[in-house]
Amino acid sequence: MKQLNPSLNHPRLSAFICGQILKKICFILALIISLTLISYPSLADSSRSNIIIDTIQNKNKTLFQTDPNLLTYKYCKMAESDSPFPFYRATNYLFWQDLAKNNQLKQFGNNKTKIWLSGDLHVDNFGVFNNDLDEIVFDINDFDESIIGDYQYDIWRMATSIVLVARDNQLSPKDQETLVDAFTESYLDTLAAYRGNDDELKTYFTQNNTEGEIKKILKKAKELTRQDLLDKWVDSQENPVGFKLIEGKIEKADQEEEIKKAIEAYSQTLSNKLNSNPNYFQVKSVVKRVGAGLGSLGVPRYYVLIEGKSKAEDDDIILDVKLQSKPTAYEYLSLEDQENYDSHFKQDAERHAVAYRALTKHTDDYLGGMKLSDGYYSVRELSPYKKSLNTEKLNDQSSFAEVAEQWGKILATDHASADKDFDPVFVAYSLDKQVDELTKGHHQEFRELVKEVAFEYADQVKQDYDIFVKELKPKNCPVE
Repeated sequence: MKQLNPSLNHPRLSAFICGQILKKICFILALIISLTLISYPSLADSSRSNIIIDTIQNKNKTLFQTDPNLLTYKYCKMAESDSPFPFYRATNYLFWQDLAKNNQLKQFGNNKTKIWLSGDLHVDNFGVFNNDLDEIVFDINDFDESIIGDYQYDIWRMATSIVLVARDNQLSPKDQETLVDAFTESYLDTLAAYRGNDDELKTYFTQNNTEGEIKKILKKAKELTRQDLLDKWVDSQENPVGFKLIEGKIEKADQEEEIKKAIEAYSQTLSNKLNSNPNYFQVKSVVKRVGAGLGSLGVPRYYVLIEGKSKAEDDDIILDVKLQSKPTAYEYLSLEDQENYDSHFKQDAERHAVAYRALTKHTDDYLGGMKLSDGYYSVRELSPYKKSLNTEKLNDQSSFAEVAEQWGKILATDHASADKDFDPVFVAYSLDKQVDELTKGHHQEFRELVKEVAFEYADQVKQDYDIFVKELKPKNCPVE
């Protein structure tokens, strides 16, 4: 966001001017002033248009050089459905470029409100998968962009996505406000409830403690089996058994032999219950996964079929192996935060694994990493129970609000679990205590701030999307 006058854009100045006026009125006045002093260049402003075009092209220059056809596919996906939401998913770097140094963070944040973040939180980065107890859970499911930063970044990015999806679903502006409030208040209430206890360490979300559409999707996921997953990706009639080659999804791997050699070192980093069987990690097939995701389209990724517990084919395991690099937010952090990151992590597959463990419970037994010639790769199991919520079904305020409340509860639980309770080396304080201290008695002001950021930024995303469609959308995109 463009700061029109950074020296004035600070709630404490307003509080000082208020003098002896009641504290709550001061907070509201400070909030109003800080918001009215924030604006983006308008759509008509050519500088914003140039920034959007240049940034998108720069972030995709490697893909342009290595696979221009895939870049065309990606740009078409970003422009499809006349919706800015796919564009928002694919341009996390614009969010961080615009909001990383926003002074509004200071109103409810400080040096003790930094926590492990998703780093790219939106409604499609929650989903269903199994944990290491083989329970089917609903949680954040993407940690490629995870980093330690102020907790509000996840809230703001998620709230903006709620607004974008609600607009796609034709919900009214009033309903959109209700949904963001439901998400935000649930987050604050949940954090406050964890203060002074360790309940967050015992809480995760299954069919037993969810409601509505989330409960339904968890129930449907229970009907899935490992055999269903293997039937989808593996040709059991082949001798030896191997992956199917599927146009636009699965291709022959150019690093098959290198991956086979790297599996042994990877397996030795896992728990004894997995690597005690010498044949468990015998590689049966390796393929390249293409066409998955949106922001990460073009990032090298492989599926690896391993033997599993026995020679039987129905217990084979598919590993998802993906190249990791520095998270998008790193570029926009302060020098101090960058140095802190660099001191903790020698490579980014390690950071991915630490973040995954910090933000989830009973984390995937197969979570780890491997080094290949072109970098460090994360490794995780491809869950047989993987499912995503169909947000198009959230076309009424009631059902959407029910889901939004649960998103808030899940995010708060994950954040609260990722503080000193996980590892004080990364976060040395209790996030639930710190945030509750800052927001207690000020939930309304906090909700208003989140709404202002989310609605204003959703408007900006739409304007940026329109620029993208006009200037960069390929002419040969398929007709929907």
